[in-house]
Amino acid sequence: MYDLILVRYGEMTLKKKNYQQFLKQINLNLRNKLRQFSKLTFSGTNYRFYIYLNGEDYRKVIEVLDTVMGLYSYSLCVQTKPIYEDMAKAGVLLLEREEARENSSFKVETHRADKSFPATSIEISQEVAKRILPQVPGLKVDVHDPDYTVAIDLRNEGTYVFVKTILGMGGYPSGVAGKGLLMVSGGIDSPIAGFLSLRKGIHLTALHFASPPYTSDMALQKVIDLLQVLANYTPDGKIKLLVVPFTKIQTAIHQHADSIYLVTLMRRQMYKIAARLCAKNQYDVIINGESIGQVASQTLESIAVVNEVTNIPIIRPLATYDKEQIINIARRIKTYDISVRPYEDCCTVFVPEHPIIKPRLDRVLNEENKCNLDGLLEEAIAGIEEISLNNIEKKSVLSKFGNFEI
Repeated sequence: MYDLILVRYGEMTLKKKNYQQFLKQINLNLRNKLRQFSKLTFSGTNYRFYIYLNGEDYRKVIEVLDTVMGLYSYSLCVQTKPIYEDMAKAGVLLLEREEARENSSFKVETHRADKSFPATSIEISQEVAKRILPQVPGLKVDVHDPDYTVAIDLRNEGTYVFVKTILGMGGYPSGVAGKGLLMVSGGIDSPIAGFLSLRKGIHLTALHFASPPYTSDMALQKVIDLLQVLANYTPDGKIKLLVVPFTKIQTAIHQHADSIYLVTLMRRQMYKIAARLCAKNQYDVIINGESIGQVASQTLESIAVVNEVTNIPIIRPLATYDKEQIINIARRIKTYDISVRPYEDCCTVFVPEHPIIKPRLDRVLNEENKCNLDGLLEEAIAGIEEISLNNIEKKSVLSKFGNFEI
């Protein structure tokens, strides 16, 4: 039925200076993602990428395209000759595919990039429309609000007719914006922060803080499962997870500091560890799922006190999002059901009933000094374990990862 899929690039088309770099990266990402389909062939121009199906199931190809960052849209096309009768025949075929019924309306829109064709875009649309009308009983023309639009893309490299266009992920190709360290807890927010960062071209490594025995094996399994969903949106289907043994640090804070500062102090230590890893591994930014005012640790005053521990840029993709907006994205990318599994993460351990919401830096430093955390930070960093994840092979915590027993 369909001959090819016409792919249009997204926001990257605005980046004139870096466009060729972005173009090279997105074409590489597309080929890597689609390599499972042996019959596909490809061609491309500066502004389009053509995927020739050659008998492959277009629905399965679309499922993969739905995970590729940097694509604005894609259309299911019939390729034809630049002849009115052939273009009309393709239009009829596509309308029948869409099950256009009696009293349905349509219009034809033409984009004439090939200026050698001896008619204007409007004239082409009119000529094709009047050839389609008698072939579909009951069909009528409505140029203002049609049920269907038969689009003709008339280019030097070919003539393409389509009715169905699907919006892509948008954003930038994965990997063009540098490397980020994503702090992931297992809740709803942090995976969405990771997804939005991938959409902006950031290559992600994930960082999780585990506090056994206060957090269970299944809390870590939840994080692993979430990241394996996110791996669907990386160019190679892979993502790396760093697991920090955090129990001793949390216990020391609980034992020595005023309880109202526990969350603030805990997050400061997390950022100290994250900053050390950024320096060691050349990560450009720290990323988290904080949303302003959502909880006590996410007031502007709390954020400022936590940020004080590092000069590494910290980005918060969800800073201005409402919870409902975050949940909607989580449902769409299929992380929500995993995130709401009833397994607590380290952020819920020893949490006071009334944590401070406007901490002062001098008092926070005073409480931090009581805890003698420097040695424990070094121990935690030395104990970090790396887990390599992908979107195919399911990883289970019912085993050991390196020297770190789950």
